[in-house]
Amino acid sequence: MIDNKVTVTFFLVTYNQEKYVREAIEGAFSQTYSPLEIVISDDCSKDGTFRIIEKMAAEYKGPHRIVINRNNENLGLIRHSNRITELSSGELIICADGDDISLPHRTARVVEKYLESNREPAVIFSSVNLIDTEGNKIGIRVPPVISQGMSIEEMAVSGALIIGAAKAITRKIVETFGSIKYDKCSDDLVIGFRGALLGGFEYISEPLILYRHEVGMSSSSNLQKQTYEQKVNRQIKSQEVFLAVLSQRMEDSKKIGNVDLLQMIHSKRTEELLRRKVWTGNYPFMKLLSYSIKKRLFGVFLQGLLRERKWRIFIPLRNLPSRISAIPQ
Repeated sequence: MIDNKVTVTFFLVTYNQEKYVREAIEGAFSQTYSPLEIVISDDCSKDGTFRIIEKMAAEYKGPHRIVINRNNENLGLIRHSNRITELSSGELIICADGDDISLPHRTARVVEKYLESNREPAVIFSSVNLIDTEGNKIGIRVPPVISQGMSIEEMAVSGALIIGAAKAITRKIVETFGSIKYDKCSDDLVIGFRGALLGGFEYISEPLILYRHEVGMSSSSNLQKQTYEQKVNRQIKSQEVFLAVLSQRMEDSKKIGNVDLLQMIHSKRTEELLRRKVWTGNYPFMKLLSYSIKKRLFGVFLQGLLRERKWRIFIPLRNLPSRISAIPQ
């Protein structure tokens, strides 16, 4: 039985998602758990997202308390995420994105799991139903931390943990660690690890959201069309995100006094920093070679170098047929 004494905030984050945000809001409004505070926060969208939010909030006649917010400037993912506790009042915070759809029983199921675990978990997350751009179900995705059965040591150096759009957090997370410091971080990589550090995360195997798969520039069709330069830039950006995540994990490990994990993450960050130097091309070959030998990372250096050379050669060849077909006859 659900204990209504658990105060819950359903927090929906939006940015330039006018095509999908209506369904996301309907998913929030449909939640069966009550009482529920729903906070819809828009990160200064440039399209019609916030107009849809205002209209739907004004027309809502249901039992939930609705709060809407529009940031005066675009804060970006991390600074916007850091505002969650300022705008919400719940003991539990259900996190949702503006292009996904939460199933009606999502909040109720999370609260049940929270109570079954004696209010101990700092993070609760689930699997998701994958949907395409038209809303058709195309499969189920299980979070990597579950599908790969990761230990906390493996989590400390992993670039994939939970599915951020399907997570719920407690205030224990923020009270222990505070805000995320590094703007380039991926918040799910930070939050998932923080939950593990506190020894308290719970997994719900039942999919609780319809998760939009391959939307925008990250779709496989768009990735296949990328030039060498675009692919390299994407690689470097990904490395910068992971470097920021590792820096945050080091600080979080230090905060709770886990020296062993701190050293492990520091070593991983040194490896990733070398990879980034290889891909940027801003450093002389001999200097990087010497550095990699000194740090006993020659294998990392060679692997990164060979992969970059492979991309340099084969991506232009792969894209050649489409470039030829585009030439006017």
